Amino acid sequence: MATTIKDIAEYCRVSVGTVDRALNGRTGINEKTKQRILEAAQLLNYHPNYIGQSLARGKTMTIGVVCFDLYNNFFPELIDNIERLAKERGYFIYLILTHRDFRLEEDGLKYLHERLVDGIILFPIGFSKGYIEFLHSLHIPIVTIYNKLGENDFPFVGVDDRQAMEDAVKYLVDKGYTDIAYLTPDITGQEKEGLNTYTLRQRAQGYQDGMRRVGLKGIQTLEKGSMEERLERYLKEHDFREKSAILCLCDSYAIKAMKYLQQRGIRVPEQIGIMGYDDIEQLNYVVPRIATIKYSVPRMGKVAVDLLFRCMEKEECRGEYLLDYTIIDGGSLE
Repeated sequence: MATTIKDIAEYCRVSVGTVDRALNGRTGINEKTKQRILEAAQLLNYHPNYIGQSLARGKTMTIGVVCFDLYNNFFPELIDNIERLAKERGYFIYLILTHRDFRLEEDGLKYLHERLVDGIILFPIGFSKGYIEFLHSLHIPIVTIYNKLGENDFPFVGVDDRQAMEDAVKYLVDKGYTDIAYLTPDITGQEKEGLNTYTLRQRAQGYQDGMRRVGLKGIQTLEKGSMEERLERYLKEHDFREKSAILCLCDSYAIKAMKYLQQRGIRVPEQIGIMGYDDIEQLNYVVPRIATIKYSVPRMGKVAVDLLFRCMEKEECRGEYLLDYTIIDGGSLE
């Protein structure tokens, strides 16, 4: 039979309330008594009844994190920070990976709802009106990261991606680049599949805004076909008479692009420059180091967790929370 708080109270000859204060780190108990109770709990093999505690407190001390996948190192680093910060507050996390599949995302959210999580940090795949209504129907505080939902339906933590990409174009132009292409996934194709492309669109729009801002008309978006097919078409269409660069959606794209170009005998940065976005850890292990846009992932995690707890405590938590960013030069540019 499982040991209860009452058993510990009888063993130590104290009240149940005193045991509760000792086990839960509350005030109103001297250190000597607290230590005696904790030792008794260990001796009697006491394990907390979290279900019972949840019913008593009205919360489960858990939050859900729903993310696309872990392929981009940005995501594991961010989730690691979220988990650590939640644990500091006494919370555990459920991690759901959706693999960019709307059905898996919806199933994962239903699972978290059934587990009575106190809040959710969501990297959303869906974006339709019906999807937003579904999220509201869960009656769970939700904070979104990476992709925004609607106008102000849920608080959003991110970066001003559009402005950052516009600044990246200007940075390349200031270095003398006049032929600038943009490497991105097939945004239109993803939208036809009903996927949320908010960040993809913001970054692509920033590239286009930047090109217009500096007076460059040759907008080149490399988004159709496999990575190799896109780059091969690009190489066939270029003689590199102008100073050329490829601005990439993210660092993982930039690394793959540079590797492919190097395998084809194209010298980086002598023949073509490469620039990414996110400043992921792998950039420290590629040569030349790729220029990128950096923002604080730990800061993003902290803002998201703090914001979620404000929502959970019924405090004001609407709007956008945009982090600062900076451009980091690298050997991939001349």
